[in-house]
Amino acid sequence: MGYLFFLLFMICWMIYGCISYWGLHCETTYTKDGFWTYITQIATCSPWMFWMFLNSVFHFMWVAVLLMCQMYQISCLGITTNERMNARRYKHFKVTTTSIESPFNHGCVRNIIDFFEFRCCGLFRPVIVDWTRQYTIEYDQISGSGYQLV
Repeated sequence: MGYLFFLLFMICWMIYGCISYWGLHCETTYTKDGFWTYITQIATCSPWMFWMFLNSVFHFMWVAVLLMCQMYQISCLGITTNERMNARRYKHFKVTTTSIESPFNHGCVRNIIDFFEFRCCGLFRPVIVDWTRQYTIEYDQISGSGYQLV
């Protein structure tokens, strides 16, 4: 989540940098010349900056959608992408044709508090689980299964 957030921030910064560059180095404005003339002027003024702008806008779209999708899964569903894709493999999920019920889903607000570990001066108490005590580390060579829930 942190990677996606900071990637989105850097893409926005790149878009801002391109627009600032055009304002300083290109002698055209959107209000004076109109849309199509402005686009052709900035493309000819600095083709590399124009390419970087288009590339940044493209990546902004998919990174923003991915960040929203991840936030939806974490906050509303209480599951990760791996758990959503492999829910039928895990015994603790109740999978129907239309939904996946997770035992880790505590509601939108509580899921956000738990994921980001918000404390807010003691008003919230995130559920912190010591996962080293939740699973065994033995691996059964015969059955091919391991990491059983304790």
